[in-house]
Amino acid sequence: MSALTVSDIITHLNHLLSVDEITSDLCIIGEVSRVSTASSGHSYFTIKDSDSSLDCALFRGGVGSEHIQQGSEILVFGKVSIYGKSGRLQVIANLIQPSGIGLLQAKFEEMKTRLEKEGLFDVSRKRNLPKFPRVIGVVTSEDAAAWEDIKTTITNRFPKVEIHLSHSLVQGDAAPQQISEAIALLNNYSEVDVIIVGRGGGSVEDLWAFNEEIVARAIFSSKIPVVTGIGHETDFSISDMVADFSASTPTAAAVVVVPDLLEINQQILNFKRRFNHNLSLELEKHKNNLSLKINTINQLSPDFDYYKFRIDESMIKIDTLFSDQLRNITEKIQRFEEKLSDLSPSNTISRGYSIVQNKKNGNIIKSKDDVEPGDKFSIQVSDGIIDGVAERTGNGSSNHQPQLL
Repeated sequence: MSALTVSDIITHLNHLLSVDEITSDLCIIGEVSRVSTASSGHSYFTIKDSDSSLDCALFRGGVGSEHIQQGSEILVFGKVSIYGKSGRLQVIANLIQPSGIGLLQAKFEEMKTRLEKEGLFDVSRKRNLPKFPRVIGVVTSEDAAAWEDIKTTITNRFPKVEIHLSHSLVQGDAAPQQISEAIALLNNYSEVDVIIVGRGGGSVEDLWAFNEEIVARAIFSSKIPVVTGIGHETDFSISDMVADFSASTPTAAAVVVVPDLLEINQQILNFKRRFNHNLSLELEKHKNNLSLKINTINQLSPDFDYYKFRIDESMIKIDTLFSDQLRNITEKIQRFEEKLSDLSPSNTISRGYSIVQNKKNGNIIKSKDDVEPGDKFSIQVSDGIIDGVAERTGNGSSNHQPQLL
């Protein structure tokens, strides 16, 4: 076996201390003694109990040096190491707190880490709150000012909602159990839409019930969305981390769970005004667009009245021309009919002429050559027909008189 140097041993021991779950990140409670502060700003002190003591160092920049007072009981957060030059075991602190609050804080951090690993704080599981709840459950003390604040705020903002109180203590040893039971009781009332868990301000110890695991798990198990309003704005509890919504105060929680009816009415009125205004603008816009289009059409379109007048004028001219032509044609026809009438056989006969027709062939006898002796013929005169027989034909005069048959 080879020999190790003192430095090798110190280095090895510090390595073991740095990987150990307890010595690498611990919290020690004890009484302060032998306090000294170096010019560098580092604080050196001893923490002890009835049987043992440990040297401690809080380097400049560490938190809580004001709590290092001779004889005070404190909590030292830090890690254990061995100082190589002296070989002494010491605690290198990074946070000093008074023991009362410090123990609670240590418990708070331990529970916070554990529940966070279990998923109780996951944002993905948080539910949306109803916008217009009908029934609101409240978990608080019936004697607390928080109860009156919650009732008044809800009633003023949304008067028609029902409020059901599930009474419980909000501080003391019995409070965590009662708070969890009150939450479970409201979950049995199916008509509840949202639950407020709240109480007014107080010390860390007064508010500690809302950091208890039983309350956190009751909120996590609730089938109804939970809103917390615990303490003042600077207070933050495990219950706040688990809740679906965390408000800074009980009054703020009441504001969150119900809308303001006056604000809703005002919003409706504003909406109507905006709607009417926008509608008027749109109508005016479309009206202007329509007028522009009409003007454009009028500019591009012909003058229909003018062309109608021209068409009417042309129709009058056509009617006039047609009438003139019809009259002229009518007059020509009348003159032609008159001429035809003058040339008609009946009119000619009435003027003393006659028509001689060969009965043999029906031809009009215009010459002596058109008949032979013995041919029968008829003579049409104005008042009848004369039948006769040709005895002879020739030139010049003849003593022959036609013989009527």
